[in-house]
Amino acid sequence: MQINCSAPLIPCIEGRADGLPSVLQSVLWGSILPATWNFMLAARLRGLGSCFTTLHLLFEQRAAEVLGIPFDQITQAALVPVAHTQGTDFKAANRQPADSLVHWDRWT
Repeated sequence: MQINCSAPLIPCIEGRADGLPSVLQSVLWGSILPATWNFMLAARLRGLGSCFTTLHLLFEQRAAEVLGIPFDQITQAALVPVAHTQGTDFKAANRQPADSLVHWDRWT
C-alpha cells in the first residue's frame, strides 16, 4: 500500500513547557490538543486522513533543528501526518468498555 502524505502538521506552543508546574502545563496542553483535534476533524471532512502522533517528541530538539523551529522558544505538541485515504469504509476501533475506565464518586 502506498500512501502519499501531504506536509505533516506540527502543532506548537509558544514557550517551553519544561519544568512548569502541572497546572500551567495543563493550560498549555488543554489549549493545543483540542485545536489539533479540530484540525483533524476538518481534514476528515475534506477527505483527508490524519493521525495524532507524539513519538517524534523523543527527538524534539533534533526535529526542531531540522525544521528550523527555535527549540528554546517553542514546544512541539505532536506530529500529525495528513494524507489522502484509500477507501472510505472506516469503522470504530475496538475499545475497552467505558465502565472499566470511568469511575463515579470514587477511584474504583
